[in-house]
Amino acid sequence: MIRILLIEDNDDHAELIERSLKKGFGKIQLQIAASAKESYHVLESKTFDLILSDYYLPEVDGDTHIRELSRRAPAIPLVIITGQGDEKIAAKSIQSGAEDYIVKTREALEALPTILKRAIVKHRSHQKNKRKEIRRHIDDQKEHAKKVLGEVAAIDRRVKKLKNGKNGKASRSGQAHDGSALEHLTQQIESLKKFVKKMFIKK
Repeated sequence: MIRILLIEDNDDHAELIERSLKKGFGKIQLQIAASAKESYHVLESKTFDLILSDYYLPEVDGDTHIRELSRRAPAIPLVIITGQGDEKIAAKSIQSGAEDYIVKTREALEALPTILKRAIVKHRSHQKNKRKEIRRHIDDQKEHAKKVLGEVAAIDRRVKKLKNGKNGKASRSGQAHDGSALEHLTQQIESLKKFVKKMFIKK
């Protein structure tokens, strides 16, 4: 059974939308919120398969509302529905986080279930691609970390070798050369440590 949060301040429109959803989906769990504030409160304790929201709601800007819904429920597909069609608003809505934008016409209401099913599939595909990108980024970071740690280990072995050489017999000129090399390698280790902290141990 699909769970839908409908955010609509017009009772007549909410009733028409509910009829269309029940006709297209059959049994549904529909929660209706009459304001943006009420919808945010509902999302604090409940989860849904889809959010369907009017663009023009009292006391809130449409784009601000979309961004807030996307922030509070990033894993839930969001579809915007409104009585006033505008290509610029449609584009802004999608840029702000909506999966689709629908104008309230009789034809759109009849096709609403199909549009919403498509939005759910589209959103899941986007989420899957995002997870792949995150995993790929983590794998790349791990490879970089391995390379850096390998370099640090190699330098550390050279430092130990130089230290052992200093403890043995060597000419003054040789000791001075080893001391200079040891200081250079120590500086390299410190630089690499800073690099590792900056790249892989971010606050």
